[in-house]
Amino acid sequence: MPREVQVEVEKDVEDVSETPQTVPTETPQFGLLPSLVLSGMYVGTSIMLFLTIRHSKVLEKRGILSYDSTSIVMSIEVAKTIASVILRYALSGEFLLFSVTFGPRRGELWRMSWVYATPAFLYALYNNLTYLNLRLFDPGTLQLFMQTRILFTGFLFVFLLKRVLSIRQWAALAILTLGLVIKYISPTVMQAVDVRILAMLLQAFLSSLAGVYNEVALKRETHISIHLQNFFMYLYGILFNLLLGLMIAPQEYLKDSIFRHPHIIFLLIILSGTLNGLTTAFILKFINVIVKAFASAVEVILMVVLAAVLLGEPITQQDFMAGILVMCSVCLYYTNGCGSDAPTKSR
Repeated sequence: MPREVQVEVEKDVEDVSETPQTVPTETPQFGLLPSLVLSGMYVGTSIMLFLTIRHSKVLEKRGILSYDSTSIVMSIEVAKTIASVILRYALSGEFLLFSVTFGPRRGELWRMSWVYATPAFLYALYNNLTYLNLRLFDPGTLQLFMQTRILFTGFLFVFLLKRVLSIRQWAALAILTLGLVIKYISPTVMQAVDVRILAMLLQAFLSSLAGVYNEVALKRETHISIHLQNFFMYLYGILFNLLLGLMIAPQEYLKDSIFRHPHIIFLLIILSGTLNGLTTAFILKFINVIVKAFASAVEVILMVVLAAVLLGEPITQQDFMAGILVMCSVCLYYTNGCGSDAPTKSR
């Protein structure tokens, strides 16, 4: 086993050259209570994002406001970048915009940043495939086949991160997938299944690959601040989303900006999306991508309940069955220990 290297997560970038040349294989992980709090924040911000977007669509149907989703996505990416700059300055006094443009170590920072370009590009592909698939399929069909990303995540978690999942944990992932499939399946959805399913499966795979690769990138350099890592991730994300968006759906990006028709709901969507993105990064660096998958599943079930309470939407038998299976899968997975605690394979 490699010798453990004691490092500080928030160590200044100026100390990078003093760290050992051997990259640590593990990032210090959060304990149970911080992990639960972080997962709760992820679920809470996801639900807030869902409800605000759903409410904005209601307002749009009433003619109260008008906007395009691409402006929202880009605004969230910009907000996450700004938040990373502010958090880095608040914790270390380093102003990232100065460091990467005029700072004495700007060349080293940009060379280090290339590792974050890959997950940013994968996320951008995923985002733009969403526009394509929503033109080919209805949202219910897309949601159904997107649940395959849970199993994709499990396989990538094992083969890329060299982790070990027990048979019990694999069974939990399968039950989790089944529960979410039950939530979205319908005769209309099944009629839409044809060769175009490959586009949805590709999107699901990209979602899983981006999450796992992002975890690898964030944990690879334990001595680098997560806010610096996020800064480059979101910066590349803005660039790739813009370039791919202009190539794939230029009409979406050339529409009127949301800032020409301001509304308080836009601020709530951008705020919740920003908090959700930052929380996701913390989960990937200090816990793991499997926990994120389970948190996302719990979020789906809680959103059904809250939609019923706040928006008056009915809870169906499928929702009830899906909720039971999701809860069973969570219990099955975690009563046998977390995957991140399993022994690693030899590298």
